[in-house]
Amino acid sequence: MSASPPVVLFAISDSTRKKFLPHYDSRQLPPFREEWSAGLTPDEWDNLLRSLRPEVLVTGWDSNGIREVLSRDPDCSVRYICHLTGGVKGIISREMIERGVLISNWGGTISHTIAEHALLLTLGALRSMPLWRQQMENPHSPQYAITTRSLRGRKVGIHGFGAIVRRLVSFLKPFDVSISSYSAGVPAEFFREHGVLRCESLEELASNCEIFIELEAWTPQTEGSVNARILNLLPDGAVFVNVGRGAVVDEAALGQLAVSGKITVAADVFTREPLPLDSPLMQIPNALLSPHIAGPTQDAFPLCGDFALSNLRHYLSGRPDQIQGIVTLEIYDRTT
Repeated sequence: MSASPPVVLFAISDSTRKKFLPHYDSRQLPPFREEWSAGLTPDEWDNLLRSLRPEVLVTGWDSNGIREVLSRDPDCSVRYICHLTGGVKGIISREMIERGVLISNWGGTISHTIAEHALLLTLGALRSMPLWRQQMENPHSPQYAITTRSLRGRKVGIHGFGAIVRRLVSFLKPFDVSISSYSAGVPAEFFREHGVLRCESLEELASNCEIFIELEAWTPQTEGSVNARILNLLPDGAVFVNVGRGAVVDEAALGQLAVSGKITVAADVFTREPLPLDSPLMQIPNALLSPHIAGPTQDAFPLCGDFALSNLRHYLSGRPDQIQGIVTLEIYDRTT
């Protein structure tokens, strides 16, 4: 007698399904038992996992995680978690990965959308985009006088060197910029491979760039690492762009420098989100701020879903070695 097909539990809401899996058709996958569930209390969720005993979970932003008491149970049935989005710490514990449970996320699927947004904020800040409307409405007001600058030939420093940065580097090169980067633990040859100068420290990075782009992972080691001392090393007129994590930057110090006029700020992420209306950054006319929308863009959601379904197909076909976007222990520790 053949073994029963594996149980795959889609633990996502209907809205997430429509956003990420608009063309989902189970017939395009190897045989499995399909179950759907969403909106459960933690206790209801635990009971469902124990009763259904799914081998695979498909999860997203609105999914329940596997609570500690169940994650430590050696009889836990889950062997693979196919996560539609990015951060996984709310879904699975480090201990489960250590035990060999596979988990994949969207990998580098949305790297291009975040890199695009970083470039948008950089160009917008240089061209004083926040002041355009005010000047059109008040053409003779000195308060909204616009000074525009070009990106061409600038010295760009990037904190971080992950998949998004590597995509951003390819977007920046047509502007004939010089690019340097700092990210602890990344081998020098990796920077050379992408035509980027490797800095030895944040101090060196900030001292030698006109545009500073923050894209480092948020970890205990990087939290608050871009502090007042680092920010004050930036030259007058520098542009500071953050599309990484708000907690990596001392936001109070950043606001003080921006208020003083020493630097121009363009940011998509903040220490508190949504950014409070009384934040100093909100009071700066030429600050270019976006509400954490760098990625994914609306048209990228189905790409993430297709990526996840491809991984699910590999798993159900007995080819887990072909799953992409695997969250290793190193990646788990470096992400939020």
